[in-house]
Amino acid sequence: MDPAGEKHLPDPCGQTAMPLLLRFVDRLPAGGRVLEIGVEHGRHVLPLARRGLRVTGIDTDPAQIDSVRECSRREGLAVDLWQDGFDEFQPREPFDVVLAFDQLPILTRSAGASLIYRIQSWLKPRGLFLLTALHVDDPGYDLCRDTWEKIGLHSFREPGGAVRTFLARREILDLFLGWEILYHNEGLGPEHRHGGAAPERHGVVEVVARKRELLDE
Repeated sequence: MDPAGEKHLPDPCGQTAMPLLLRFVDRLPAGGRVLEIGVEHGRHVLPLARRGLRVTGIDTDPAQIDSVRECSRREGLAVDLWQDGFDEFQPREPFDVVLAFDQLPILTRSAGASLIYRIQSWLKPRGLFLLTALHVDDPGYDLCRDTWEKIGLHSFREPGGAVRTFLARREILDLFLGWEILYHNEGLGPEHRHGGAAPERHGVVEVVARKRELLDE
């Protein structure tokens, strides 16, 4: 499929699936095993399960897990759900695809690097990893820099404990040394609103990477 093309994935929560997934959904192997880290009320795991993929989702939020479990039960979909952090999750067998959308921005730099390392071990050879992050030209960067505690390079913590980490331009490629990069894009994401706020566009980093064959590692 042309990565620039569009695909419709029905979303039970009324949100649009990540554009990166819409571009590459036809490259996911039929009947393959897919892991999503952070299930977002089934934004991706439910549409993928409807397509016949064998889907696993992990999330630390029990409300998210319960919401997806109820939706999947009503539709008779087989979705394997785990209330776990990525640092605690132990897959029973490797995956063909791993999705980690908007996870790096809520992790410290060391945790983000650990996530990518673990995902490489969870994938089959030639398995796909789809990831999104935020770069330093995101409109929220200046606010975090000026009002939150700095805890690392372009990484900040607000008083309540939430973390926001941004990447320098093209920095993401340094985190994927040893991978085969199939797609890399950095720019502004689609316009959207948070509640009644003014429309905004995030500074988005998108990567699709393939784990190399064992003999190439």
